[in-house]
Amino acid sequence: MTSPIDLFCGWPNPSLLPVPNLTSASSAVLSAPSVFTPGLLYGPDDGYAPLRDHIAKWLTSFYRPSHPISPDRICITGGSSQNLACILQVFTDPIYTRHVWMVEPTYHLACRIMDDSGFAGRLRGIPEDNEGVDVAFLQRELQAAEDKAAGEGNYEPKLKPPRPWRKIYKHIIYAVPTFSNPSNKTMSLRRRETLVRLAREYDALIVSDDVYDMLQWQSDPKAPFVPLDTALLPRLVDVDGYLDGGPKDEWGNTLSNGSFSKLVAPGVRTGWGEGMPKLAYGLSQV
Repeated sequence: MTSPIDLFCGWPNPSLLPVPNLTSASSAVLSAPSVFTPGLLYGPDDGYAPLRDHIAKWLTSFYRPSHPISPDRICITGGSSQNLACILQVFTDPIYTRHVWMVEPTYHLACRIMDDSGFAGRLRGIPEDNEGVDVAFLQRELQAAEDKAAGEGNYEPKLKPPRPWRKIYKHIIYAVPTFSNPSNKTMSLRRRETLVRLAREYDALIVSDDVYDMLQWQSDPKAPFVPLDTALLPRLVDVDGYLDGGPKDEWGNTLSNGSFSKLVAPGVRTGWGEGMPKLAYGLSQV
């Protein structure tokens, strides 16, 4: 009798952990002074430059955006969960930022991160339909929040002083657009474009966890396994790059949250944030 498989935690089978690959890679790194010296020192705020360059080229090859991704759009992080907390530290004010809007159902552990950043009681759920987030519902609620803020005279950040690397957004929108956790839905391209336009209109930052994008394969279980090495849809950060002539300003309205935890092993706490260069720089200053 076989034991049941617990899918709640989303842990990989231990047989999938790439121990030989990590052993070989670690040995190569720790044998090369040109790599381990800068790697083991404090390093630049935005992360090890060769890693940023490699990630930028790899993401360009997978997503095929309208323009190649440059390393100055990348900030190395300690994984997507840690980076979500850092994003809120830099780009929100617990009073001025009206709400955190979360596609429901949502990744449950993200809620604690929002709470700890001062948004307890101000998380708002956005329902999904077959194309993804219900943007008509979201627009109504965003406008209601703006009307309330105007009535309260909430026109500027209250707790965060101005800094050249910081922009305080009025709203945060959190979503997992591709293979959403836990619904497994993928947001349509049309819906992604509408969501970006909405974020621009209401001064919102869309934080998208893009950690599952590479975990794709053919829908026919009987077909031979062939890795799909290009994305089927552009990310929200890519949509912001081309839509209506490009980002609204030098900050943009999207930030892609990536991680190696789903590609290598959950214990590999290394990830990256991608957005406009000014947004990536601001993230590096946490």
